[in-house]
Amino acid sequence: MATSCASAGRLDGGVCIVPPRTRQQTASSRAQTSRQELLEQLDEAVRQIIAAVRQIEHPESLRVDDWSAKDTLGHIAFWHESFARNVNALVDGREPDVLEGTYPSLNQRGVEVSRAMSVSRIAGRIRRAQATIRRCIVKLPAGTAIPYRKGSRDYSPEEHLVTVRGHVIAHLHRVERARRRRRRD
Repeated sequence: MATSCASAGRLDGGVCIVPPRTRQQTASSRAQTSRQELLEQLDEAVRQIIAAVRQIEHPESLRVDDWSAKDTLGHIAFWHESFARNVNALVDGREPDVLEGTYPSLNQRGVEVSRAMSVSRIAGRIRRAQATIRRCIVKLPAGTAIPYRKGSRDYSPEEHLVTVRGHVIAHLHRVERARRRRRRD
C-alpha cells in the first residue's frame, strides 16, 4: 500500500520520511481500509435500494417475489436495524440482543412491523441504522465477532459488510426486475 508523505511522514530536507510500521500495523491498516471501502459500498447499496423504491408509484402494489416493493424495504430496515443494534452494543461493551427465530418468522415480523409505515419513514429507519453502522463498525477491533441471529454463526466486520451489501443488492435487483415487468405490462 503506497503511503504519501502528507499522510504518513514528514519532509526532511525535501525527503519524505515515513515512520516504519510493524506487520500488525500494516495488516490493521489494510483491514481498516478494506472495511472503509466495504462500508462505502454498503452506503451506496442502501442509497440505491431507497431510491429505487421511492421512484415506484404505489410501491405497496408492485409485487416483488412474495412481498411488495415497500415490504421489501421494510424487510431490509428490520435486518439493518438488527445489524446496527449489534455493532452498537459491541462498541458500548454490551452483549448484543441477537434476533431469535427462524428466517421465515423473522422476515415476516420485519415486513409486518413496516406495513403501516410510509416509504419515507422506512427509508429513515434504514438511514439511521446505516449511520449507526457507519459510526460503530470502524471502531470494532479486527477479529471481533458480530452475531447475526441465534443459531447462526458470527461474522467478522468485513464479512458482515459483504453479506449485508449482497443482501441489499439482491433485493435491489429483484425490485428493478419487478419495475421492468410492470412497465412492459
